[in-house]
Amino acid sequence: MYNNSWMIGAQYVWFGISIFLILLLLVCRTAIVREAITAKTITQKQIILFTVIFSLLTIVGTYWNMYVGISGVLNFRAVGIILSGFVGGPIVGTITGIIGGIHRAFFIDTDFAYIHGGLSILQGVAAGFLSSRLKEHHHQLWRWALLYSLILEILFWVFFAFFTYPASIENPDNYLGLSTIIILLCSAAVGIFYLVIDFFNRQRDTEKTETTKTTFNAVYTLFNTLHDGFNEANFSKAADLMVSSLPSLIWAAIVYNGEIYTKTHYQTDADKTQGEAEIAILKLQKTLPDMPHLMKLPIRYKDENIGYIIASKTKGETFTKLGIEFLHGIGQVLEAIYEYEKMKEEENLLAEAEIRALQAQINPHFLYNTLNTISYYVRSDPDTARKLIQYLSDYFRHSLNNPSKLIPLSEEIHVIECYTELQRARFGDRLLISYEFPEGKMDTILVPPLLLQPLVENAVIHGVFKRPEGGKIRVGLIEHPKYNKLYVLDTGVGISPAKRKKLLIDHKRRDHIGLINVHQRLLSLFGKSAGLHIVSREGKGTLVFANIPKMEPEKKVEESPEDTISQTIVLHPSVKE
Repeated sequence: MYNNSWMIGAQYVWFGISIFLILLLLVCRTAIVREAITAKTITQKQIILFTVIFSLLTIVGTYWNMYVGISGVLNFRAVGIILSGFVGGPIVGTITGIIGGIHRAFFIDTDFAYIHGGLSILQGVAAGFLSSRLKEHHHQLWRWALLYSLILEILFWVFFAFFTYPASIENPDNYLGLSTIIILLCSAAVGIFYLVIDFFNRQRDTEKTETTKTTFNAVYTLFNTLHDGFNEANFSKAADLMVSSLPSLIWAAIVYNGEIYTKTHYQTDADKTQGEAEIAILKLQKTLPDMPHLMKLPIRYKDENIGYIIASKTKGETFTKLGIEFLHGIGQVLEAIYEYEKMKEEENLLAEAEIRALQAQINPHFLYNTLNTISYYVRSDPDTARKLIQYLSDYFRHSLNNPSKLIPLSEEIHVIECYTELQRARFGDRLLISYEFPEGKMDTILVPPLLLQPLVENAVIHGVFKRPEGGKIRVGLIEHPKYNKLYVLDTGVGISPAKRKKLLIDHKRRDHIGLINVHQRLLSLFGKSAGLHIVSREGKGTLVFANIPKMEPEKKVEESPEDTISQTIVLHPSVKE
């Protein structure tokens, strides 16, 4: 049984341990200390820092003591020495042990001061060499720290009993009482230190996991929100995403093209008053003064500011590093989406330019011959002449249509009918054409303009009409789950293998330029899987086909009166480019 002096001494020393553990744990919240807890190697800067910290803890622990029993001195010097070796490794443990041991031997006058001092040095060395073994058990660090500190303290007092024999035997109660309490107190302190560190690390890992999850969800939501471009509705959703991902914000805004899109998250009346005032100033002045509770980040494209992200907290609060990084990440995603949209615009302009080039290359001989034919029928058959004029009018009107829109398949077929009727007016039965399309879907299937007509024209000029007797052309569509196969089949003279290999390669020759143009346009619109394919046998005929991803007209929120009626290409959900 321990007497009251032992119990009071233990309480007094534990109170001191608690104070310095709290201070030590606060220091360990810094990155330089926290990273070294489990790091296998530490830097010179960390060695110096740990030596200073743990040496001070060791000296203070020596002075924070209480005399109990007969010449018994309770203190927690061992806590600083053991932790110095466990955290800082052999160098820090040895230096701290030497400092603590010399201080104990020469500045605290007791009967066995030199023995205490020498054993403290050995304890520091041993703790340092146990450091690497301890850090291997990073998943259960506190348990192994408790075990190793128990071993070191037990060995300390075993050697102390050996070196102080027979004095330790003469007062066994005093020896056992002192050693047992110090062993339990110091080992528990080391274990608790690592237990709290382990708790901090787990909490930090959990926070990082949640932050990463939140960030990925935010990026995913942001891409889904803005996949159809920058507009008022989508910017409001992006601002909503910021305040929902960072609940500490009271409002967030995106400034783009002189417009301001805001989302509020007021939790108190004071937040509402502050937020409404700041948003009013922002709308009036298009900017806000720099203040600690405000964050303003530019959205840039090619070294130019295209907009801003602005976020606000309650006055008096500041942004954490995590919050700043999150907002920077949102800004970078917005920049990436804007850049992607610009790239799409450039691709669409290129595709439009290619179609305009094709439109500009309408064969003048075709127009001249058609007008001569119409002139002939004006005198001999006025009704036929009127029909041919209507065909020619429709042909040119559709051929010169807006190339940036999608058109129903029925319109593209009408252009083909106009062209072939004009040719049949000259060549009669030398040209026969048939169509194979699913019933009731001609107006719902969308295709880029001038997709099939150039293929039919090539089939007529370079295939069918090169036979004296002419030939047949079949135009059709075969539905597949993911795409529509559009084809033009003719019974013309065919194409030699050598020539067929060069047909879809861009070159200066102007033969079959329609095929090259259509092929490149399909590649730019739908990717590598959607170009033209040509199958041909000399003397038998030619098949040209393309696999076009299924497309639907995209519903627009609203259009200004000046907007042209058009559809935007939207890939079928099952198609992956």
